[in-house]
Amino acid sequence: MRIGLAGFDPADATDLAVAAHYARALRRRGHRVVARGAEVWHLHLFGRDPGPFLRKAERGRWPVVTTLHLVLADYLRFAGGRRTLERLARLGPLAAVCAAQRREALRLVPALAGRLRAVYSCGPSLPRARGRAAAPIILCSARLAPYKGIDLLLMAFARLRETRPEARLVLAGRDQSRGSLAGFAGRLGLAPHVEFAGQLSPSALSRRLAEARVFVLPSRRENFPIALLEAMSAGKAVVATRAGGVSELVRHGVDGLLVPSGDPGALTRAMRRLWDDPALRRRLGASARRRARRFSWDAAAAAYEPLYAAAA
Repeated sequence: MRIGLAGFDPADATDLAVAAHYARALRRRGHRVVARGAEVWHLHLFGRDPGPFLRKAERGRWPVVTTLHLVLADYLRFAGGRRTLERLARLGPLAAVCAAQRREALRLVPALAGRLRAVYSCGPSLPRARGRAAAPIILCSARLAPYKGIDLLLMAFARLRETRPEARLVLAGRDQSRGSLAGFAGRLGLAPHVEFAGQLSPSALSRRLAEARVFVLPSRRENFPIALLEAMSAGKAVVATRAGGVSELVRHGVDGLLVPSGDPGALTRAMRRLWDDPALRRRLGASARRRARRFSWDAAAAAYEPLYAAAA
């Protein structure tokens, strides 16, 4: 089948890496990835306005499969967000990136019933790296936006340092807080102990993962977090909140430690537990690596084939 991919930002390195990995998986399954003349278009909706593509698809009556890579409650606050989803549903099936997102979507947009199924996301494969930080670090790789709960992590980290003063925190990701998180870290007395590393290249992220003792994702809301999947693929012991589809990826006490959303005290206790227990870190990290292998590009491509057939 000839499949066109749409919705990726050509200026975003992560978007381009995702598109390249998925295109290779489709080719391995015998499909052709084309820029025009597609039998089915696969739109990846990250929250950017799909209006130009949507209008072309409606005029040309293109069959379209849409994947929802977004926090739905936030997207629906934008004027026209609900209408856009309903228009896309008329062009073909939609895919949520986890079961939790599918449940939320059907609750918020009942018109999607019968058009929406869950297909797990994958992330860019990071190059392997080995390393050890000069001082032990905790790593969080996430967009620095309110729903990611970075403020909660800073509060939890401040409590951790009361008894583990050697710990350092590295925050990797695009800063959408306009500096407010750095200011908050300063008010907590953490400025010398927190590094705002910015958005890292895949090789740089791989190096920081190799250096990290613990990976933490403190989200208030989530879908199926690719950053968490990357950390698990690297064999890291992880702490994450029970937000969205996180518990579909991480089994508490098996692949990582899960805590309630919005609870800095629980984050502190989980981080301290992993910080102090190398054997537990090794056991959870090894299990996390095995677990992450289940969420492969080839599995995703196979899961989308029935949706492509239904759209065409």
